[in-house]
Amino acid sequence: MLLQVKGEASGVLTNYRVTEAERTLTLLQFLRTKSLPIASSCDGNQQCFKCLVNQNVLSCSLTIADFIQQHGAVVQVSYL
Repeated sequence: MLLQVKGEASGVLTNYRVTEAERTLTLLQFLRTKSLPIASSCDGNQQCFKCLVNQNVLSCSLTIADFIQQHGAVVQVSYL
C-alpha cells in the first residue's frame, strides 16, 4: 500500500510504502515514525485537534487503512 504526503506550504509530495503491520497504526503514529513534524499536544488522544490533515481530519482518529478507505491515499498537511 502506498501513502502520499503532500506539504501544502512547500508543494512537496513524498511517497511512503505502508507495510501490513503499519496499516493498524493511526495516521499520526505512522507520520511520526517517518519523522514528520505533525502537531499534537494531547499525544493522539483526540482532544487538542492540532493534528488535522486534509483540512478537517484528525490524524489520530483513523488507522492508515481506514484513512485510505475513507479519504484516499493522499494526506495533505497545510504547514509542511
